[in-house]
Amino acid sequence: MTESAQGLEARQLCSPAKWSWSRIVTAMFAGGLAMWVNAAPGQDIAPLQNTVLAIGNCPPWNAQSVEVCKNSADKVMSALAPRLDAGPDKRHLLVNEGASAAALKLKATELANQLTPQDRLIIYANLPLSLAETADPDDAKGYVLELWAEQKPETALQAISEGTFMSASAFAALIHTFPAGEVILVLDTNNPHAIDIDLLARHKVDHKDRPEALVISSGPGQAANYSADRTISLFAKHLAIALNETDGSLLDVVAVAAAGTRQAAIPICAELKGTLAQGDSEATDCAQVPEIHDPEALLERTMLIPHVESNMN
Repeated sequence: MTESAQGLEARQLCSPAKWSWSRIVTAMFAGGLAMWVNAAPGQDIAPLQNTVLAIGNCPPWNAQSVEVCKNSADKVMSALAPRLDAGPDKRHLLVNEGASAAALKLKATELANQLTPQDRLIIYANLPLSLAETADPDDAKGYVLELWAEQKPETALQAISEGTFMSASAFAALIHTFPAGEVILVLDTNNPHAIDIDLLARHKVDHKDRPEALVISSGPGQAANYSADRTISLFAKHLAIALNETDGSLLDVVAVAAAGTRQAAIPICAELKGTLAQGDSEATDCAQVPEIHDPEALLERTMLIPHVESNMN
């Protein structure tokens, strides 16, 4: 994750269809907490059990502190899981040394054996996403997820061949090994366009009829900012704040987080620009504009436990 981004306002490229309150039902879970759920047209109404996987990886050879990704994943997990009534056995956290390619594949195997079509999987991923040395910037196949490594690999392609890094396409394929009924991916990184909704929906390894949604913390051509104190990703900070303050659906929460991120990026961007040497060729427009891609309206029908009740749990 780098320190600049561009854009002017949060937007939603794939506007989800509106769902009437008559199609929303209340299901009671253990402990007496109520969680609102919704069924797609023509399906029996049944609650989906929520599982959360949070991945945070700041390799030690990158510029940012390893604590940034740890804090980001921890904050999002601790704020999101209670709102989804995801108990300890439904929370999976991979951080830094625990977020190696081998660890991710092992966790994927575990989840593939646990999840069913009655489960909803929400993935939050905060890790570097870079372009391989010889790749075309417009080709998603050329982007790689930089998973944990003690030393920086000589090349990204070598790291992929050795199983240290993972290509964006391979990550999409990994997601399709999960037999969950719904998947929501929140990608908090630079170059997030490398994993777009089409890559998820049209990958050769695909659950053809499974609905999926994608939230990215910055738009195409942008990079993701840190918070002003450089202790957490800016989007993770505002997502956690929104989860602790906003009731309604996951869409309501993400919309608030996106607006907060966009607004908070303005002074951070101004300060960054002030530190750049005049005429610096690396200078970019560093405003940050998160996006929501949700053609199946998953976020809107994923209703959250009221934050007052979730805080009591």
